Amino acid sequence: MKTRILLLLAALIISFGSCSKAKIKAENPMPAFIIDSHMHYTATDEWEKSFLDIYGSHNAMACLLMPMKDLDRGIAFAKAHPDRVIPYAEIDIDSPSVVEDIQRVHSMGFRGLGELFARGRRDYNDPRYDTIWALAEQLGMPIAPHTGILFDGTMANLRPAFIADIAARHPKLIIHGAHFGNPWYEEAAEATRRNKNLYFDLSGSSLIKKENDPAFWAQYLWWTDAAGKAHMPKEVVPAWEKILFATDEDPAALEENIRRFNRALDACNVSPETRAKCYGLTIANIFGIKPGESK
Repeated sequence: MKTRILLLLAALIISFGSCSKAKIKAENPMPAFIIDSHMHYTATDEWEKSFLDIYGSHNAMACLLMPMKDLDRGIAFAKAHPDRVIPYAEIDIDSPSVVEDIQRVHSMGFRGLGELFARGRRDYNDPRYDTIWALAEQLGMPIAPHTGILFDGTMANLRPAFIADIAARHPKLIIHGAHFGNPWYEEAAEATRRNKNLYFDLSGSSLIKKENDPAFWAQYLWWTDAAGKAHMPKEVVPAWEKILFATDEDPAALEENIRRFNRALDACNVSPETRAKCYGLTIANIFGIKPGESK
């Protein structure tokens, strides 16, 4: 009798575990369409094969950020795989030839500029950079500037507030800042709430450090239900529509980044419609891409 009871309990535990896993799987589905808005290109056969295999199996594209030294190979790769690659050129905004560089990469077929870094002890909104932002706006090339702390520990010139100034002064320039301003999340959130043309991705260490507190993001992305209230922009959109999925890692990390991002979306009760925009439809709309069609 005792043995029979133990077997019954074991069966119930296994059954409960199976149901729990099924529920988790149902609540965290693999997105139907993905555009990774921040991924660095590596100019090797091995990396390209890995990218095509993994992103192809997940119906995923990526904004591939390509170093200046690899522009020729990178744009050839992008043109060979327009259903997977949106090419961005990693121009140096402190280069004396930056204007010529932008014109050159545009003529080559690059769609955007990034990842950009203000490393010259000047803030992004320094007047000496105005020509860069005006030219990108004129050419219709979105920019992806880094915000927040860098790998070397520097951060002072990379605040989201400086990106907000650029967005306000260049309203037709699409900006998707990297890393949601880490650690200046509130500054990044208010900047994107007020500027229609400004978005941020949540790549990097942020989702890792808040792995056990995924509802953390709700305090900054707070305004979804506040449309029409005082002090709200007339064209305000649900808060999470201003956040983009990104990995900033090699192709093999795609599923892990989806898991992290889903955990935050779940904890913050983000709707299926908004999740689809985060995962790819926002970037697709910017570039006139229809899921399933090459561009």
